[in-house]
Formats: sequence, C-alpha cells, structure tokens
Amino acid sequence: MKIAPVVFAASLCLAAPALADGKVYVQLPDMSYFGGEIGEDFLYQLVLANVVSSNCPGFEVTDAEWSLLTDSADLLAYGELKLGTNDFDNLFYDPAFAALDEPTTCAEEGPAVEEILTELVEHGGSREPLPDQEKAYAEWRVLMDNLHAQAEAPEAAPQGKIKHK
Repeated sequence: MKIAPVVFAASLCLAAPALADGKVYVQLPDMSYFGGEIGEDFLYQLVLANVVSSNCPGFEVTDAEWSLLTDSADLLAYGELKLGTNDFDNLFYDPAFAALDEPTTCAEEGPAVEEILTELVEHGGSREPLPDQEKAYAEWRVLMDNLHAQAEAPEAAPQGKIKHK
C-alpha cells in the first residue's frame, strides 16, 4: 500500500505548522538587565544586527541565531520597554533600515552581529534550536501574545528616553 507513506507525510506537514515559515525557536535570554536607556541602546543594536545580518553579505546568521536576535528584540521592546508595535517599528526598525542607505554600514556594523549574539548567549540565550519545536512554538506564541497585549495596554507607556538614532 502506497497510501500509508503519503498519509504519514501529509500528517507531518499538518502537525508542523510552526515550522512552515522556517522559524526555529531557541532558549531566549533574560532581558531584565536591559531597562531604561541601556535597554533602548541595546534594542537599537539588536535591531541593527538583525537588519545587517539579513541584508549584508558576509554577515549572515543561522535561522536559530536570527530567532535569537529577533525574539530578544521583541522581549526587550514589548516586555521591558513596553513599546507598542508602531513605536518599535518607527523608532528602531526605520532607523536601522535607513542605515543601510549608508555605504559603510555593512562594513562598520557587520562585525557587531557576532558581539550581540555573544552577549545574548551570556544572558542565557542559545544559538541552538530547542529540541521540541512544537512545544517551543506554543510557549513562544503565548509569551508574544502576552507581551504584545501588555505593551499595547493604555497604561503601558515607554520607559526612559526613547530616541531616534
């Protein structure tokens, strides 16, 4: 019977929706150290490392490292700094993408990608995918939903002096 392998393969595809987009889930660092102005500065560095590693040849990262960068940025932005999505994009991603217009950005900022990843690992993050990606996705989804809800709450206001870079 050739139907069994087809059914098995189809069930694997349906059982793994979290992996369909290529995202992997990693142990995230403790971002509570990064509050206030230190957090704002580090958030900009995280976002710039993400933008540089995604757009500058020679500074690419693995899928797990990309998740470590982006999810750590989300933890910091939404969890510690209580930024809403629009503020996060406007104050951090827009300037990071604008930096790509400068011809020296890749060469100057590219080496910092490794430094940022190392710092995230020093704070408890990992560059390796978690063994149970389905469970990790479910936990990540709950965490991100809670962080977004808290950050978007009317009483949540950005802490510190959020500035444009």
